[in-house]
Amino acid sequence: MRGHNVGVLVAASRGLSPTAGNDSQIDRQSGSDLVEALGRLGVPAVALAVDESLDLTLRRTPVDACLLAAHGEAGGRGQIQAFLELRGIPFSGPSAQAASLAYDKLRARQILAYHSLPVPPTLSLGAEPPSQAALGLLGWPCVLKPRRGSHGQGVRLLADAAAVQEAAASPGDFLLERAILGREIQVVLLHGRALGAMEVDRDPATPAQIRAMTCPPALSRSQLRGISNLAEHAARALGLDRGAARVDVLVHPRHNEVILEVEPLPALHRDGVVAKVARAAGLRYDALVADLVRDLVELPRLEVPALQVAATVEAAAPLLQ
Repeated sequence: MRGHNVGVLVAASRGLSPTAGNDSQIDRQSGSDLVEALGRLGVPAVALAVDESLDLTLRRTPVDACLLAAHGEAGGRGQIQAFLELRGIPFSGPSAQAASLAYDKLRARQILAYHSLPVPPTLSLGAEPPSQAALGLLGWPCVLKPRRGSHGQGVRLLADAAAVQEAAASPGDFLLERAILGREIQVVLLHGRALGAMEVDRDPATPAQIRAMTCPPALSRSQLRGISNLAEHAARALGLDRGAARVDVLVHPRHNEVILEVEPLPALHRDGVVAKVARAAGLRYDALVADLVRDLVELPRLEVPALQVAATVEAAAPLLQ
């Protein structure tokens, strides 16, 4: 097999939709880190902007495979993956259909619920506000969040029905969900298997702001194993068995865990949750990148042994009972 060139696809600031710029800074950092890591692995790589000219860009800069650093809106809708599938260019990560399904919180929760996986009670907020009876099932306060979104953008608490009326007048697709108190645990998966977990502490006033991250979470070994199994079942139900994925789980001290969302294309920069969880599990950043592209390209300089993910997760868990 000859050497390969890898195109690292980075969402342009103007992207594929008006909201694509929200993740552009993370995309650029991920793209830069991935290109550098591939270079250290001896794999020629180039960052390519995902915009209206992507087809022309790939014709002018032919690549043998692609690694997506287009997170959030740009990669979540599956348009990039669909284009690569159409062009016959292999890529790391979920298929177009799987990415689009997971990124749509309403559809993803419907699928997860069908598989008997726990999700928050949820209402779709369309042009007409939900009935009082439906709102009564959610209780107050409830959480408003974009139907398609990432990094906590647009998430806020609504205190009463008047706030719902106001939110219904805003353009866009939103969801209302029951507000559930608990600890947010983000489980990182690699090729469908749990690699480890990170506890995330958000600012209640601005959920997009993360105040602290703890890896591994202060949970018992059995709790961590149960959450990891739950995340693996969720990823399998949504067809996320390629590349990196993240499942966000809410852990309540007296109730069962609840799956908040499944991120089909988590950020891949060196300081992101995926890289930090991998590092805690004993997987250096370059080795993580090598594993992501292993089935796509030859690695002339670094051979990474097969990951024993289950053992790694257990080793990373604190010995709490």
